[in-house]
Amino acid sequence: MQEHLDTKRILAAALKQLTGRKSFDKITIADITQQSGYNRQTFYYHFRDKYELLYWIYTDDAQQVFDEHLSFENWPKYISALLNHMRSEKEFYINTIRSDENCFQQFLFELTKSIFHMAIESLDQHHQINEVEMNFYSEFYSFGITGVIISWVKSDMKERAERVSANLKSLAQDSEKLAYSRYREAFTKITSEEEEHEKRN
Repeated sequence: MQEHLDTKRILAAALKQLTGRKSFDKITIADITQQSGYNRQTFYYHFRDKYELLYWIYTDDAQQVFDEHLSFENWPKYISALLNHMRSEKEFYINTIRSDENCFQQFLFELTKSIFHMAIESLDQHHQINEVEMNFYSEFYSFGITGVIISWVKSDMKERAERVSANLKSLAQDSEKLAYSRYREAFTKITSEEEEHEKRN
C-alpha cells in the first residue's frame, strides 16, 4: 500500500515539475514517465490518464494540508489552509486550472457539497427539508465557493488567501442561516397545526 502511494506521489511530483515548463494541456504521458523515471506500464497501473492523476493530486494535497476530520464547523480553517497551500504551489495550480478547470471544479464541488449537505441535514431535525431541496441548497453554495476559488486562481491569486477565506466563511454562514430559517419556518408551521388540532379535539 505504501509502495503504491509512494509511486503515485513520485508521478505527481513529476507532473508538478513539468507544469513549471509546459502548459498542462501540452504535457503527455511520455513527458510524465520520462520525468518520473517510470515506464508507461507503471503509470497506467496507477492512473487511467493524466486527468485522473491531476484529480488525485488535488485530493492528496487537500488531505495533507488538513489532518482533522472535515466538518461544517472547521470548514473556514480548512479552506484557509487549502488556499495557502495552493498559493505555495501557485505555478502548478494556475497552470492546471487555466488549462482545464473542470477537474478542479469537480474535486472542490464534490467536497463542499458534502459539507453543506451535512450542515443542512443536522439542522433539519424534523425532516422538513426534502432531499431535492437539500441537494439544491448544497449545490447552490458549493458552486458559489468553487466559482470564487477558481476566479481567485485565474486572477493570479492576487488577493490574500485569508481575505478569500473570510469571504467564503461568510458565504458558509449564510447557508447555515438559510437552512436554519427554512427549518424554523417549517417547525413553526408544524407546531401551529398541532396546537390547532388539539383545540379542535
